[in-house]
Amino acid sequence: MASRQPREYKHFRVSYPDKHIVQVTINRPDKLNCINKETSAEIAQVWDELDGDESLWVGIITGVGRAFCTGADLHEWNEMNRAGVVNSMAAPGLAGLPRRSGKKPIIAAVNGICMGGGFEMVANCDVVIAAASAIFSLPEVKRGIVPVAGCLPRLTRTLGLQRTMDLVLTGRTVEAKTLHDWGLVSRLVPAGQDVAQAAVEVAREMCRNSPDALIVGRLGVRMSWEYGNVEESVSALEHSWYPKLMAGANFAEGIRAFTEKRAPKWLDSKL
Repeated sequence: MASRQPREYKHFRVSYPDKHIVQVTINRPDKLNCINKETSAEIAQVWDELDGDESLWVGIITGVGRAFCTGADLHEWNEMNRAGVVNSMAAPGLAGLPRRSGKKPIIAAVNGICMGGGFEMVANCDVVIAAASAIFSLPEVKRGIVPVAGCLPRLTRTLGLQRTMDLVLTGRTVEAKTLHDWGLVSRLVPAGQDVAQAAVEVAREMCRNSPDALIVGRLGVRMSWEYGNVEESVSALEHSWYPKLMAGANFAEGIRAFTEKRAPKWLDSKL
């Protein structure tokens, strides 16, 4: 694999903290990392790179400064409203995340304030790691807006009806620990520790496993989350994806490595 160089964009940067990992760091701290339409499209292209590059297995998104992301740039929205332009909520949504289906896992490393569209992005990430000091809210109701980019059904599935209603209808702020207790935040990072680095360590842990299994395992979990019928999701995974997993070189390699009592030597996924 050719060495990759970090890339700087106007409001974010792309880095490669390990050979199979790509990280997006939102870098607009003066605006609490809100995302305008241009930046949103550029970040979405990074996730296309993740899914299309066989040597990339896991993605990470995080922020610089006090905020993870405070959602869309409402100053831009205001200008659009004045011009009579309707803002699209079509998939995959802000920064390519709220309605992304995708192929490979993305970890949200929530370093600080996570509001509005930022919360919608996190609600659809595969793993959420948050600083203990991070705070979350869906304040749209206070501005005459509703978070319709994808988080409402997803949060209802994850948190339950009443907890989601509480967040959406009050617009109140909750701590990372509350969302950890409710099941959205996978891991809490204590004060003084770097949440992005913690996410890299989790990504490295994932990358010690078969990249084929990462793709198919993630898909199986998401199908069970998205589908209304458990047996339907099990059958779809069994018939459509398990044969592809078995046909890949990594399936045989994992079993062979176990019998030979050695670490497996994974190949980049062809799925």
